[in-house]
Amino acid sequence: MRRWPLVMPSLAAALLVAAPARAADPIFNQGVLHEIRIVMDPADWQALRDNFRTNQYYAANTSIDGEVVEQVGIRSRGKGSRSGEKPAIKIDFNKYVDSQTFHDYGAVHVKNAVQDASFLREVLALSVYEALGIPAPRISFARLTVNDQYWGLYNLVEDVKKKFLTDRYGEDGGNLFKYEHTEVWDFTSKGNEVVAYVPVPFQAETNETHLDGTALVTFVKAINELPDATFSRDIAGYIDPAKFLTYVAVENATADSDGFVGEGGMNNFYLYQLKNSSRFVFIPWDKNSSFVQPGWPLFLRLDTNLLTRRLTADAAMRQAYVDAMKRAAVFVGTSYLGPKLEAAYGLIREAALTDSRKPFTNEEFEQAVGGLRGILAERPQDILGQAQAARR
Repeated sequence: MRRWPLVMPSLAAALLVAAPARAADPIFNQGVLHEIRIVMDPADWQALRDNFRTNQYYAANTSIDGEVVEQVGIRSRGKGSRSGEKPAIKIDFNKYVDSQTFHDYGAVHVKNAVQDASFLREVLALSVYEALGIPAPRISFARLTVNDQYWGLYNLVEDVKKKFLTDRYGEDGGNLFKYEHTEVWDFTSKGNEVVAYVPVPFQAETNETHLDGTALVTFVKAINELPDATFSRDIAGYIDPAKFLTYVAVENATADSDGFVGEGGMNNFYLYQLKNSSRFVFIPWDKNSSFVQPGWPLFLRLDTNLLTRRLTADAAMRQAYVDAMKRAAVFVGTSYLGPKLEAAYGLIREAALTDSRKPFTNEEFEQAVGGLRGILAERPQDILGQAQAARR
């Protein structure tokens, strides 16, 4: 494969509101429109597009903001966002070169945003999780060029793997699972065997060759079998109930139609069992279906999931959820997200307008951004009004 020159990083078009101090890696600086360049055999790129439903890897060289990594693996990624016209891709740095990383990441995701005409929803939603103390993957905006051809505006998203776990939890030795939606499931018991849960619907992302999944089975059994009278107390042996309800509250505060209590059942999260512990934490993923409308029921679909239903049956836990929604209301409106939206819009507008492969028109892009402004303007009062009514 031929070598190719470094690419100078593009200049920032605008500055976003300062990110949390932990988001130090420059490739996730949201004040910069990053440049991702890929060089690969044109026949391989065409094959990836023709077979975008598969996870076939192809060899390539890549650079992010001018920093080159050679002999990486490129494949199509996503579920509903998979596309041959504007491919979403995963860049695996150690697919062909053992232990090769980029800024200590084994992989990154280059998401095509074909399900969000504004290009902004996931960036805004993930910032709300972080504001409420829920660790979320880092994300930024990038232009993708393949063999010197512009393929459009994308999101560059952190891979939820060992670096993420170390940065957020100070360790990476526990069991990480990615929830793969294959059916409508609500945590009802599937039995006592690990194979009933792994690799479907829980795909192991760490310790794959020596996984002990018994704690996952025990967790699901606890959700099903703990007595009602002490459920919220006893489930604390497996999760932090208030933290988990905050996670769900952010999901409903951001009006997310495809999350833990989504329209099609549980979806779009990672589950991490902390090392040498029976406790689990939930990690958000794929938040491009957030902010779908300004009005959103406070308790929407909490009764459709066994864990949320049993927790919120406890009056104290139900109030904890309401209180978390009220805290989230501070961060889903124009006072917090408004400046982020406007800075991001200024940064990406030209790249979005010249993205000829997006599945919507430039007018639809502008309308989507305008609609998002309206949702942010109305969302906090909708939450607070419902929270007030819930106290009566």
